[in-house]
Amino acid sequence: MRFVLTDESWFLDALSASEWHLLCELPPTAAGEKFEQSTRDRLFPSPLANDTLADEASLAEIDDWNSFVRPDLDEGFADARAVVQVDLDSVESFPADAILEPEQIEFAGGEKELRRVVVPLENTEAWYSALNQARLLMNEEYDLTDGGDRFMLEMQGPDAVDQDRMLLLAQYEMYSVIQSILVENVMGS
Repeated sequence: MRFVLTDESWFLDALSASEWHLLCELPPTAAGEKFEQSTRDRLFPSPLANDTLADEASLAEIDDWNSFVRPDLDEGFADARAVVQVDLDSVESFPADAILEPEQIEFAGGEKELRRVVVPLENTEAWYSALNQARLLMNEEYDLTDGGDRFMLEMQGPDAVDQDRMLLLAQYEMYSVIQSILVENVMGS
């Protein structure tokens, strides 16, 4: 995967089949489609601190939150995911040998076809939001920020971590990297 920035857009370029698959999972993951309701609720934390005792005033605040704030948040999240989906639907495919040398193709696992997603600059906030939603939910459900997996990978190699867990870590890290790139190269300017 390469990141390219122009005056009008940014690209996720030279996406392999596996990178493309993980990227396509962004909207449903950000929507929490595979997660428990308690995990999806992580996107809508209570307006009150956990140690606040419920009284008439605090219950009224929660009702106001659920009536006025939560629907707006939910709509904003859904709108961001829809923007990302439209961008993903406009994917371009091209032969790997159009941009890679034969040894690069071999290094990349022999990919024959690569993909490119072009994102207009005005869609950056929506992408950042969807990436953030997905990462919050993934970590809530699978506790991916625990350093134990990374320690096992470093000490014993990839066979030390279950393949399903490895895929989740790869997806989480990919989303983290894209968010970092957006913050450093697009959102800060």
